Amino acid sequence: MKKKLITVLVTSLLMIAAIGAFLWKMNDMSNKLEQKDAEIINEEKDLVSVQSTKAADTVDEYDVIPLYLSGDKKNVVTIEHSSQNDIYDVKNSLKAEETITDVKGRAGLYEPETALWAYNPYGTNNSSMYVYFNTSGKYRCKCTISVKDSKIPDFTRTLQSQTEGNLTKEHEYQVIGLVQGKTNFIILEFYNSSDELVDTVTYKIDIPKSDMGSQTIIKNGDEHGKNKISNGLYVVFSDGKNRKVKTTRIVTRKIRKNGRTVTRRIKKNGYKKVKSYAILLYDNSGVLRGEIPLDGYSGRNLHMLYNGIAYACADNKIALVNPLGQVTKVYKINGYKQSGEFAYDGFGNFYVIATSNKKKSVKKSCIVKVEIESGRTSTALDMNILLAPVYRQAVKDSGKVNPDWIDINSIQVTGTNQLLISSQALSSIFKVNNVNSLMPQVDYIISNKSIWNNFKGLKKKVLAKTQEESEATSTPETQEIVSIFDDNQKSSEPFMSQAGQNAIIYERPSSLAEGQYYLSMLNNNFGLKAVNNSKSYYYRYLVDETARTYMRTDTVSFEKTKDEGNIVNLGDVFIYCNADKNKFMEADSTGKLIKEFTIDRNLYRVYKYDWKEFWFA
Repeated sequence: MKKKLITVLVTSLLMIAAIGAFLWKMNDMSNKLEQKDAEIINEEKDLVSVQSTKAADTVDEYDVIPLYLSGDKKNVVTIEHSSQNDIYDVKNSLKAEETITDVKGRAGLYEPETALWAYNPYGTNNSSMYVYFNTSGKYRCKCTISVKDSKIPDFTRTLQSQTEGNLTKEHEYQVIGLVQGKTNFIILEFYNSSDELVDTVTYKIDIPKSDMGSQTIIKNGDEHGKNKISNGLYVVFSDGKNRKVKTTRIVTRKIRKNGRTVTRRIKKNGYKKVKSYAILLYDNSGVLRGEIPLDGYSGRNLHMLYNGIAYACADNKIALVNPLGQVTKVYKINGYKQSGEFAYDGFGNFYVIATSNKKKSVKKSCIVKVEIESGRTSTALDMNILLAPVYRQAVKDSGKVNPDWIDINSIQVTGTNQLLISSQALSSIFKVNNVNSLMPQVDYIISNKSIWNNFKGLKKKVLAKTQEESEATSTPETQEIVSIFDDNQKSSEPFMSQAGQNAIIYERPSSLAEGQYYLSMLNNNFGLKAVNNSKSYYYRYLVDETARTYMRTDTVSFEKTKDEGNIVNLGDVFIYCNADKNKFMEADSTGKLIKEFTIDRNLYRVYKYDWKEFWFA
């Protein structure tokens, strides 16, 4: 019996030791993984202040492979595009792809040291290059863009190959992040499945300066807390930039020669103003990393789909562009012009805020449906008809067709044939059912009820307000808002709704009960029912469709912007676009500034994406 007890004891001790060793090993591995993740996060911050060295300063020039866009040594494929309209022609994009495919076939096998490079072959990003090559084994490719400028940080990302584990022998990428007007060093590093570095190849190329007038570095302040700023690229939607372009025209002049009047055709040089439009991508140091040209329209947002990104490329077109930059489809919106953002329903349809091309049309009053598969467009909703009493009153008040009586500026899809529509002019958000039918219906309205006092039928549609217990301990800012409303309007409501809001965002996490969702927005605090102060706000509501109520769950104040702008909550930080002052900022969860940027054009919206699973891994 004693021997058995000793055996059991020894076995138990060995098992405890083994488990302890296993747990120690797992903890060590976990710590190493956390350390690796932290290194990657830090590497992709795009801040000079967190980079100890610049890759461009440490490369050995003897190992650098030069790339040339022109001249006797030209070794980069270049494809000319005569205009933005030319870029957003699927046939032209297909021709560019055929050109690259033809070059691939003629040269045989491309290796990392002899890669096939093409400068912006599809014309959709002036800060990018296409690259193609093969490796002997399956590797993932990390790319660093570095320039010899102390104000410009290295731009490092792992490229996305769309393969299992991001490991592949055949590599084909759109390399973005190139700095225009600079000599760019492109460092490609190859890692195997064990995350071991197996090879490094370095190229360099002179990238031409933007002819669209975009700033290479926008004005930006210091970081207030280096670890707080989020990783990613700011996606800037703005008005176009005017620039002078040299022109030559033929004019007819009458001159006296040998006593006779003769006519001569002569060349006359001059300048004309041209407005360039683009979606601009800036890093955390305010460096231009992407310039997506547009054909005469700025847009307000974009959508990532499974096979590309969709954005408005013209006032009557939406383009679908794949990760390599190729335009795979263009949707033309017949009979309308886009007038703001568009939404995707997740089932193959876009819903676009639009204005009819007919004379004396009301601006931003219609929603157009675009079917992705067929490209067919149709009118999904006409708010002039749906809100006929309000429209008639607006016409009566102005004595004519009021072009801005509703001013739809944001739209979200909440279900099949169900839309949330933001009206800036009415300081109201409408939930509309049965769109795409002859009888759409207003399900409810989110607004201050007093706005609808003169419209009994619609007043009944306004949701009731409720207040959580937690809001009894409101922030001083929130107390100030409620106090102002109570004093000026003697409101008995628990809070006042948004005024002149922009950029609504619909969220329905699985944690919520049936019929509930979150609705966030930029409360511009301007126009109908606005508070007389210098603040705009981030608002988030919890809407309960079953109880027909909503309550404000979050309020954060920011410097005021009266029109346009947006605010996005990324969890730990906010991205806020102050359109009035042409600046945008990143702030912490309390609204405290982390970093601010100023640009030389009129802003509309600013978002921030890490572009993972699209360009980067």
